[in-house]
Amino acid sequence: MTQPDPMRPQPAAARVAADVLSAHGQDFTTAVRANGWTNATWLAGELVIRVAQRPGPADLLREARLARLLPAQVGYPDVVEHGVLHGHQWVLSRRIRAENLEDVWPRLDPQQRATALRQVWERAEHVHRLDPARVAPHARSRSPFFPTTPGEATARLRRLAAAGLLDQHQLRGLDEAMDRFWAELPDAPASLNHGDLGLCNVLWRDCQVVSVFDFELAVIAPIAVDLNEILKFAFGPPTGDHVDAGPMREAATAIAHAALPRAGGIDVLLGHSIMLEAWLTENEAATAADPTALEPYLRLTALADGNGGHLAPALTPHHEPPRKA
Repeated sequence: MTQPDPMRPQPAAARVAADVLSAHGQDFTTAVRANGWTNATWLAGELVIRVAQRPGPADLLREARLARLLPAQVGYPDVVEHGVLHGHQWVLSRRIRAENLEDVWPRLDPQQRATALRQVWERAEHVHRLDPARVAPHARSRSPFFPTTPGEATARLRRLAAAGLLDQHQLRGLDEAMDRFWAELPDAPASLNHGDLGLCNVLWRDCQVVSVFDFELAVIAPIAVDLNEILKFAFGPPTGDHVDAGPMREAATAIAHAALPRAGGIDVLLGHSIMLEAWLTENEAATAADPTALEPYLRLTALADGNGGHLAPALTPHHEPPRKA
């Protein structure tokens, strides 16, 4: 993605963090910088501070309000305090002593990965069961990943085609899939989604998932938004990882079969997958030496086949008969 270096916060954000931590008896000079894109994050003793990189409107205060409504089973860190300082939103939370699942993932064996996937979904399901009307005021009005109109979605695919990343056959396959998505979307039940259910937003300790955090992109939508992330881990194009994916794919398939009816069905799932991969491809292609080697691009072009692409194995027996391309 065309993003700033996650380890180089804006000086103003560091100033905010230093002032807040000092007020809570922590020396900023000993704080440890953690990864973060839209926010700068530091670990300081038993506290974690997240500061919006830029002044003005942001998602942190909204997320702090949403955190009060999340069930304990989600494992969201306790919020100590939040506010605005020097124009930057900030949130101070209790630190959960655990490792980021994204960092741990290469060390996990096949069964541990399957366990992690199931446990991430179990915690996400506690989010999905919340009353949408109650949490909607504290969710994003829209996700940056998912267009809200057919025209917006079509325009992005056309830009990718104009850049030479999609041929006419692929474009037609994606257009047809999106037509089915828009036709089915109005009947799909809406719930609160995490909105960015990546491994980087999960904490792992003692071979267990202990927390799902970072709800900045939480959105009211079909749970296909979160389900797609789970399936992508298991069925995305290989990335040179030689760990047996069988147990993880079996776990993901079971999750898909149970969740698809509540997610709006196959076409709603595939539409969300296409929109996300198109967004990622467009953003990452801007700086990639070879955009056709990007993982989002490989997933997007796989989805153009009209049969579910890389997700097809998880959709059987729910998957409809193959459609003519």
